Amino acid sequence: MRTDEWIHEEPDEPRRIPEPDFAWGRTANPNTADGELQNIAAFSAGLSRLSGPRRTAAVVVVWLILAGFALAIAFGVIGIFEL
Repeated sequence: MRTDEWIHEEPDEPRRIPEPDFAWGRTANPNTADGELQNIAAFSAGLSRLSGPRRTAAVVVVWLILAGFALAIAFGVIGIFEL
C-alpha cells in the first residue's frame, strides 16, 4: 500500500499474486510428491512451447532418460530372478 492512500480506498492496480501451475491451485513444496508432479507438469508445458532444434534436443534428452529408467527396471527384474 502506498503511503498517500487512504485505507478504505480501492487500489489502482490489483495485487500481483504468484500464479500456481495448472490444476493444483497453489504452489507445492518441491520436496514432496505433489511438488515433483507440479515440476514435471511445468517442464512439459515448457517443452510444448519449444520449436526447431531446441525441441528436438529436448525430446532426445527426455527419451534418453526414459530409456535409462526402462533399462534400470529391466536389469532389476533380471537380477531378482537370477537369485
